[in-house]
Order: sequence, then structure tokens, then C-alpha cells
Amino acid sequence: MLALVACNSEPDPQTLASPTPTPTVAGPRTLIAAGFDEQKLGPRIVGPDGDEVTSTVSFEGRDIAEIVSYVACPPIEVPETSSERPAPPAPISTTGENDGNVADFTNVCEPGMQGEGALFTYVHRVTPAEGADGPVLSFRTSRRATGFANAIGFDRDQAEAALGEGYAIGVQIDNGQLIWRIEKGDGWTAGEEITFFWQSELPPEGPAEAYEIETAEGRARGSGPWPPAMPEPEGTENLPAE
Repeated sequence: MLALVACNSEPDPQTLASPTPTPTVAGPRTLIAAGFDEQKLGPRIVGPDGDEVTSTVSFEGRDIAEIVSYVACPPIEVPETSSERPAPPAPISTTGENDGNVADFTNVCEPGMQGEGALFTYVHRVTPAEGADGPVLSFRTSRRATGFANAIGFDRDQAEAALGEGYAIGVQIDNGQLIWRIEKGDGWTAGEEITFFWQSELPPEGPAEAYEIETAEGRARGSGPWPPAMPEPEGTENLPAE
């Protein structure tokens, strides 16, 4: 009788509740900022509007900042040649019609000609405008920075000139979005340019409204070069949905 009671006291497996997985939300992660003058940049990528993209950022009809952006390829490594060995022939341009013109890769970058592991440097010169109500508080991306290569920073000399000695700019990544936040200084006000940069494994797909300027009033978006979304893994595009 006692054995029967013990058996019946065991819980029914069908009545046990399955544990519900709790989604993990990653919080902001602090990054180490590098100096812009430490970067070795190659030629710029030239788009339909040239090698720079200029965007005026407005908030409620007032211009609060201007962003001038470009993307640079890795620096060109020119092989040393001796007088006994002629230099290799110059590459032929792969853009447009193949008319036999020699490509000048010293001034213009063709992303498709870059080697494996090439990193593209996204550079943004940001200048607050007179329409901003108070100093600019941060510059950030409004999207996940696809292909982010964990390299980010700003021009320290410009930052000190704009914010004063003892300034502090905190750099973070939050859910894939990059943030440069003014944490200490005299205030980032009209006419004071600071250059920011970050690196991606992907070249730009084109300009996109993917950058934000933050003031005490709120945030406003501006355009600049932006990489494409990450492609789907091979072989998954035809899989049935779960």
C-alpha cells in the first residue's frame, strides 16, 4: 500500500510546464575610440554625385547640422621595382564599357578590385549649424552598422578645439547602432567641425538616411554612404518557413 502511494505521488510528465526561454537583450557596449590621424586611407569611392555626400540635417524646419561623408578604400601598396625589371602593366578599368582605358586607382577606388579582407573606412565631417537649439549632444547611426569591423573613432585635435581641454567623447555600439556621445566639454556648437569614422567589411551600396544628430530637442536624420544589408546565407533562400 505504501509503495502504491509513493508511485502515485510522482508528478505526471504531461503536467510539467516547459521552461520558456527568455530573450537576451544586449545592452550598449563601450568601444575604444581611435584617432583619425592614425588611419591610413586609400583612394575614395566615387558615386553618382562624386566622392563626397553632403547632407543638411533639419529639425522642425531649422538646419541644425551638416554632414559631409565619404568612403575610403585601403591604402594602395605600390611594389618596389628596380631598373632591371619593368613595372607591371597598369590595370584596366572594369567600370562601364571596356574601352581599354587605364584605371587610375591612385585617385579612385573600385570596391570590386579590393582583395579579400579589405576594410572600407566611412568618414563623416559633422558641423553643427546656427539653427540648433543648444549644443549637439551626439552623432549616431540610425541603423545597424552592417559589416562593422570594430574600428571606430574621431579626430582628437578637432574634438579638443571644439569642446575644450579635458573633453570626453564616449563611443558605444547599441543593438548594432554606433554612437559618438559628447560626455564632457564646453559644448559642441555652430561652426565647430568634428570628423568621425568607422570601418566596415562592406563597401557602400549608396547614400541612405542612416545617420542622426541629437540635441536637447530630439533627434534628426541625415544621409550618408551606407553598406548593404547582410546577404542571406547560401542555400537558405528556398527553405520553407518554420
